[in-house]
Amino acid sequence: MTAPATSQVHTTRHIVVMGLAATVAALFVSLLVLAWGLGRAASNPQGADFLTRWFAGLWDNLVVDRTRGALVYSGLAFLVTGVGYAYLYAVAVAPVLYRVEALAARPWLCGALYAFLPWSITVFAVLPMVGAGVLGSALAAGGFAWLALAAHLLHGILVAAWTG
Repeated sequence: MTAPATSQVHTTRHIVVMGLAATVAALFVSLLVLAWGLGRAASNPQGADFLTRWFAGLWDNLVVDRTRGALVYSGLAFLVTGVGYAYLYAVAVAPVLYRVEALAARPWLCGALYAFLPWSITVFAVLPMVGAGVLGSALAAGGFAWLALAAHLLHGILVAAWTG
């Protein structure tokens, strides 16, 4: 009876580490894209083009203003939800998706399909709850939802690839 418990702990530990790694990777890539965009906006502060306004809006918006004072708590919540989504995928979603032979051969596709679930929760539930509107419509950063989708896709693909 001890062996299954040890195996389960190892599996849970693997999922947590994998979820943290995928969350940090998605965050890092998102921050690189944001830094590039902010550099673009800073080098041309009077820029009126769409991309410059979009990146400036990503940095200066309602969600950032509301979470700036609680950055540590916001970061912790981000990491916990990333691990939670990874755990949900590994325990509940992957076993169902991998029953389909075509999907079992393409774990990256399973992760990409799964990414739409946490992304939908983010843009249709969480953002409206914090006053950002559906799809972040109240942020003045029109592409926020698409950057969030890209981050969720990266997270889902990494989790699926590492889940095996």
